[in-house]
Amino acid sequence: MSDDDSLERALRAMLQDDTDNHAGRSDDQRLDSVLHRAHLHGAAGDLLGLFSRWGWVLSEGGARGLKHARPTRRDADNSKSPEL
Repeated sequence: MSDDDSLERALRAMLQDDTDNHAGRSDDQRLDSVLHRAHLHGAAGDLLGLFSRWGWVLSEGGARGLKHARPTRRDADNSKSPEL
């Protein structure tokens, strides 16, 4: 991995924090804990993104739906045109 990989840095920082807090646990247990937290962070970000997209779609649909809140008759415009 490259030196500027933010995911790698975040995982290393989480592993270091977990090492400081739980020194008696094995490496596998600490790694499981860190990966679990990383998974939760990713899932939370995905859910926020999903809800923001839903919000955008609903707001666009609502705004366009309000333009047609009352039904209009198209044949009313044709009846006013002069006959040939």
